[in-house]
Amino acid sequence: MNPFDVYKKLPRKNCGKCSAGTCMAFAVQLLRRSARIQECTELDEKAQQEIESMISGPGDWKERRVLELFQELSERNFADIAKGIGALAENDGLRIHYLGRDILLTHTDFVEPLDIFDKLLILMYVKIAGNKSLTGKWAPFRDLKDGLIRSESFHEACEMSLAKMFGENSEALLQKMSALGAQAVSGFSAAHSLVAYPLPKIPFLVLLWQGDDEFEPDCKILFDSTVTDYIDVEALLYLGIALVRAVGS
Repeated sequence: MNPFDVYKKLPRKNCGKCSAGTCMAFAVQLLRRSARIQECTELDEKAQQEIESMISGPGDWKERRVLELFQELSERNFADIAKGIGALAENDGLRIHYLGRDILLTHTDFVEPLDIFDKLLILMYVKIAGNKSLTGKWAPFRDLKDGLIRSESFHEACEMSLAKMFGENSEALLQKMSALGAQAVSGFSAAHSLVAYPLPKIPFLVLLWQGDDEFEPDCKILFDSTVTDYIDVEALLYLGIALVRAVGS
């Protein structure tokens, strides 16, 4: 079970009536058990029950995947890959900065408590172990390798959600972005241009525009051209959702 299976069952209207703001973000929250299906007022009782049955099915693919990733990393020498991914080898572990927090990873577990999706994202980033230098050349999600197939989902779950937050309370969003370490940058036409690093070698260039009588608030997110050397686009979508969750909490 993954968020796209749940998303297909939702109305996909992005009406904004639930706490998530968009249907894709709501699908992720349902799988995280951080939202209740009853929040979606566009679903009738039968549809709600079908989705509940889906997400309550036997087995948990997330837990199984975490175990698989730990097994794949069991023989990996963290000292060999730490510098390339912007982490720090520490005894037999790996210290990595993730969404404003220092996280210590060993070969068998995480020292700090983490949501299961956060564990998966960090483990996938460590497994790929990219080591390219960032280019400073920015690209939209759709232009990334295999990005087109997930670009609309990324737009709905991440860019639209941040645009909505910005329109509702721009100062609060900017403060939360700053708390995560985002830095203002110049050279872009947006009202606010910020670079955040949810993972050390994966910068998000977040461009925000104020709404007016004619246009709604808008958000565009760009990535360094090396991003798919560090993480695949599906995981990048989840990383964007994790960023939205962090600034929206």
